Amino acid sequence: MKRLYTEVDPSKRTFPSLHGFRIPKNIDEYLKLKAKQVEYMAKEESKGLGDSNLQGRMQHGLSKVRKLEDFARGLSKSMSDLPPNTEHQNTLRDDFLNIIMHTKPYKAYRSNIKDWPLEALKEEVDRIELMKKDPCMKKSAPNWKKNTRRLMWMKH
Repeated sequence: MKRLYTEVDPSKRTFPSLHGFRIPKNIDEYLKLKAKQVEYMAKEESKGLGDSNLQGRMQHGLSKVRKLEDFARGLSKSMSDLPPNTEHQNTLRDDFLNIIMHTKPYKAYRSNIKDWPLEALKEEVDRIELMKKDPCMKKSAPNWKKNTRRLMWMKH
């Protein structure tokens, strides 16, 4: 489960505890696969032992999955309380600025957008993508004042 949080590249993630199951994309999918695994294992282990045995094994296995879910919820909450990774944010900021400067269909300078918040840069990248996909959409520059005001609001 830790690999969902530590390994960025999904193709490099391995889950020995889920042998025979597909690799989950996120924690919710991981917990669903664990529940299916519990069901499968309970059926296999209680063959010929009756329904009450199957039910007991299912309850025991699903309680473990519930504990994992509670742990994951707590971990997600504690991670969201941490300050953002500034190195990662700076890398994203540089990437967004480079994408905007190389793909913009309007006249603009890096100095126009270098101080924008990360969220505004992401929105501009998305807007440029929309302009590229839709030939009827007007190829206009963003509202410079809107994002400057947004920046002023964030600084206070």
